[in-house]
Amino acid sequence: MITVLKFVLIGVLFATFSSVCGATTVVRFEFDSLCSQAETIVLARCLDKSSLLDGDRIVTRTRFEVLELVKGAAEPQLVLTLPGGKVEGGRLHIPGIPQFEPGDQLVFFLSKPDARGSPWPMGLGQGCYRAIEEDHQESTILLQRGITPLPDGALSKAVTGKPFKVPLRQFLSQVRRSLAQPTDVR
Repeated sequence: MITVLKFVLIGVLFATFSSVCGATTVVRFEFDSLCSQAETIVLARCLDKSSLLDGDRIVTRTRFEVLELVKGAAEPQLVLTLPGGKVEGGRLHIPGIPQFEPGDQLVFFLSKPDARGSPWPMGLGQGCYRAIEEDHQESTILLQRGITPLPDGALSKAVTGKPFKVPLRQFLSQVRRSLAQPTDVR
């Protein structure tokens, strides 16, 4: 009887003090399908962001300057409105939704605009490739197996768990090569 009470007590304590874990399920893309299915592909720099209440949900509206158009059509400025953020003491975090800071430079693979007029990164974080500028050198894209879809031939060296760098211009050339392939080859 005491053993049963111990298990019940442990179960009640576990249920009381365990935290709720969130998860987001996302379709995994191959690089070529990311390129072909994206409505728009741009190189952009984050200008600013602000969180607000949109009806009964918290969203973050992030404004970007489009630096280069690779596919589709885009205005000089791009606005992404994605769920999540902090407003009036409330906070909403959705796993998988990418976060941006002013000054961030990214290559975006974007969907068609949603019902509210905002495009989304394809596959959430899969459609966001961060460009890093180090010591005033040419920007590089960080690629990591299992996180960002990799272009064919990107793993010409031994695979490690660490991200590796590809020059931005080389990455954009790979995107353009993928777009130039006939659809049945992809």
